[in-house]
Amino acid sequence: MYSITNWKNAKKPNYNTNVDKLFPYSEVPYLGEYNLVKIPVSLNNLIQHVDYWGEGRIVSEGGINGFTNCYNVHHQYHVVSGGADRDSKIPNRIPVASCSECDTSAYIRDNSVITVTVTDASRINTSCAKDIARIVNNDLGRVIVYGSQSNSSETLTLALELERKGLYACPQVDLPEDLQGLKFDSHVAFLNNLEANNCLYKNITNSNYERAISMTQMLANVENGQIIDQVVTKLINDAPRTAMSYAYKLWNGGARDLVRKHFRKSFAYILNEDPVTIANLKFHQPLKLDMDTDSYGDRLVWGDNACNLSSERVSWKLIPVWDNDGVTFKLYNIDCSMYLKLDVNVDNIGDRQAWGSNNSDELRHRYYLEPGFKNGSLVFHIVNCEYKQGLKMAVAVDEIGDRGLWGHGGSSIDDSRLCWLIKPFSDPSVDESDLLFRL
Repeated sequence: MYSITNWKNAKKPNYNTNVDKLFPYSEVPYLGEYNLVKIPVSLNNLIQHVDYWGEGRIVSEGGINGFTNCYNVHHQYHVVSGGADRDSKIPNRIPVASCSECDTSAYIRDNSVITVTVTDASRINTSCAKDIARIVNNDLGRVIVYGSQSNSSETLTLALELERKGLYACPQVDLPEDLQGLKFDSHVAFLNNLEANNCLYKNITNSNYERAISMTQMLANVENGQIIDQVVTKLINDAPRTAMSYAYKLWNGGARDLVRKHFRKSFAYILNEDPVTIANLKFHQPLKLDMDTDSYGDRLVWGDNACNLSSERVSWKLIPVWDNDGVTFKLYNIDCSMYLKLDVNVDNIGDRQAWGSNNSDELRHRYYLEPGFKNGSLVFHIVNCEYKQGLKMAVAVDEIGDRGLWGHGGSSIDDSRLCWLIKPFSDPSVDESDLLFRL
């Protein structure tokens, strides 16, 4: 396949299209340890880009392959295989002895490359994978494999080596402009912890849920899922509605085990539509519906002063509904078979009374759940989609100590009145403070 004669007689590298990196080994064979100058000369200046099995920029009918401004690792007698420079020597080439003996340690220092690309994934073997892992920088580095899927044998071989360097497989991430434009329709990026964290967070907040689910599954076994835990905590703190939508997409995207592992237990109860109690954080009263109905057949909603958590009256189910911008919920009282809604009318301070309704076909029957942390417990703001009012419990009590439920009109308020604990109806003793994330 390779001919030293053909290689010696090949044309010089094209440094009109490709940037001349001024590396002296493009036109000499593999030299092993013979008086070589390693790059970079100083580790204060890392190598920006190495394309493993690269040949420089190749433009053909099939599209574009390779890069103009990088070092290209390749077989010592390989020449450019296509395009206008076909049969020329490879520009900026760093030689290896053979395709199965991939050792650039005489040429490239350990831990010295920021970006390693592979545009011929079929050539990845154990020797190649070990060499890539050796040269890529474990703090700033990344490896991009084009034309491959995350579960291919070649990619898995590379993944085993890169995990030892703290780089993890992330399929179909957005690439910087200088790494785009090649002919391949797929790629897998191996990113360091910080980049993987930022990439997963960005996919979620940009609603790229298909990518986010795939990436979450890839990261599930990395350091026991610490990156996922970090992203979930950040979402709850900074983008709580998105955290709920992310959990919903995982739950309905074949990753329920990841929701159970990386989210508080309340998420699983909610998304599985289990019977739950919804209790106010400040007053510790669970929601129930009135025994009596009004002229429309609706029932007022109360906080139960008796706190009888075994009563069917305080059992609810949250029914998810996906909207274009995320997941919303209908709050369904199991005992009365009614849905919680807010009144169309307001009182003198802009609050709206909450009712149980037989129908659920209006936007005022739906709510955003916004998870958050209060004193180590997971709580939820429950915000009406139609009126953008959070549910709160009244301060005043009736003759039996129950409190009415209202949509908050916007004046200053103790936030704990707006916070709700959602626990399983079948096991109301579960304490969310015992279910902290593994930070």
